[in-house]
Amino acid sequence: MAAAGYIGKIEPFDESIETWTSYVERLDQYFAVNDIDSEKKVPALLTLIGGKTYGLLRNLTAPDKPSTKTYAVITELLQKHLSPKPLVIAERYRFHKRNQRQDESVNDYVAELRKLSEHCAFRDLNDALRDRFVCGLKEDSIQKKLLSVADLTLAKALETAVAMEMAGKDAIELQRKQGEATVHKINKGRGQTSYNARQQKAPAMPPKKRCFRCRRKGHDPNECRFKDEICHKCKKKGHIVRACPLNFTKNGVKSLEDDYDEEYIAKLSVDCNTVQKGRNSDVIWIDLKIDGHCTKMELDTGSAVSVMSNEDCKSMFKGRKLTKTSLILRTYSGEKINPLGVISVHVTYKEQEADLDLYVVKTKGPALLGRDWLRNIRLDWPGIKTLSSGENNKHKLNQLLIKHSALFKPEIGSLKQIKAMLKLKEDASPKFCKARPVPYSLKPKIEAELQKLEEQGILSRVEVSDWATPIVPVVKKDGSVRICGDFKVTVNPALQVDQYPLPRIEDIFANLAGGEKFSKIDLRQAYLHMNLEEISKPLLTINTHKGLYRYNRM
Repeated sequence: MAAAGYIGKIEPFDESIETWTSYVERLDQYFAVNDIDSEKKVPALLTLIGGKTYGLLRNLTAPDKPSTKTYAVITELLQKHLSPKPLVIAERYRFHKRNQRQDESVNDYVAELRKLSEHCAFRDLNDALRDRFVCGLKEDSIQKKLLSVADLTLAKALETAVAMEMAGKDAIELQRKQGEATVHKINKGRGQTSYNARQQKAPAMPPKKRCFRCRRKGHDPNECRFKDEICHKCKKKGHIVRACPLNFTKNGVKSLEDDYDEEYIAKLSVDCNTVQKGRNSDVIWIDLKIDGHCTKMELDTGSAVSVMSNEDCKSMFKGRKLTKTSLILRTYSGEKINPLGVISVHVTYKEQEADLDLYVVKTKGPALLGRDWLRNIRLDWPGIKTLSSGENNKHKLNQLLIKHSALFKPEIGSLKQIKAMLKLKEDASPKFCKARPVPYSLKPKIEAELQKLEEQGILSRVEVSDWATPIVPVVKKDGSVRICGDFKVTVNPALQVDQYPLPRIEDIFANLAGGEKFSKIDLRQAYLHMNLEEISKPLLTINTHKGLYRYNRM
């Protein structure tokens, strides 16, 4: 909001955009640059903050009007309500737990640390920022460099870290551009893939790539000490259990790292020697035409090329000769498969046409639609995802929801054949506490929650009671209010508490040993599921600004 002739603009306060502290700082600068004197600050403030904040301020100053208060009093009232002073110990905890995220730059990380340190009250802020900055860095190389510097200051640490970060990015970009210019250049031709690096020795695997034999970094798979090992899981040679492809299967498609192509090898995510049973329910089939033949192929985004068995190829392409290829196929676990050849076919899919290479292998199995075809043919992904969910699954889900409809009702359930009873000590005497005042802004929400609980039979209205406990309204994330009784001042000291020994963590782990399936259940408002004995209900009477209510549930 800005009047004619005034410098700048101040919008109504919005707590979703900025804090009240930040808003007041901007407001003071607005008053200063426009020479607004002290007498006009209150009218200007009440005009600028907007209707929502003014309504809150009116509740805080009731029965007085906000215009009767001074500028300092108004800002302090709103400060205490909107931005209460945080606890130092909690702020320091958040500060010391903050580490640099994977996608976060050094400068952004320092900015976040400065923001978190605002309410930490450190004696030496620069030393605290330096220590947390060094300890929280994600890059080990930068961290080691800073730890080796004597008399390290925050400015020096930041300068060194930014320089090393930029140098690392520049080096990666340079290597990428060099790689694009020399490696894996493909010449289009009928049935033959050639590389300009064909005569060169295959490059060693970069140190940061994982070896497919052991899943560790820093060495070439051909030099891995597990290359002759027998996997105890799949009983195949060339890898260990930790790197077994059966561990990386999801929905019938195995994930692969395609950044290592030794001897111009194309990796296949599915082992062509075997077809696993029980996968048909998860397989995604694609219907297309190959040289006019209607063909069903299994979609495999982990496979670098599209393949077909020799048996299927002979029945579909009678008399067609295969073109020799130097390409070598390899399964994820490392077994090599030499294709019998490659054939160029005309593929048609939903008004799309392309001439593509199809590699033929000796082993049996379904035809695989790999990534080389996906680069030329755009699949109907929305339709595929809809089909993969399955109408049968939807029908099963509806039957399950109908069968257990009682579990999905909006009202709170009730335990059967068991009720809670509270036992008092022999010398216990009733205690009655008055209702505590609540903020005007929370009254409508508290009244709505009381009415809701009364309609559900959880609360009952009473006129008199020997016991009465004040309530503590807790605002939840969705803006609604949870009504809690402060029973520590009334009933709790007078109760006979059951002493139940808590199990040790070692005992829990011992009981869980050998388990394969675990589950947990999070009951909505779990305590309200348990009914109370009639003799215990008077003890759980709460005192609100609307009067006395008695709990029928725990």
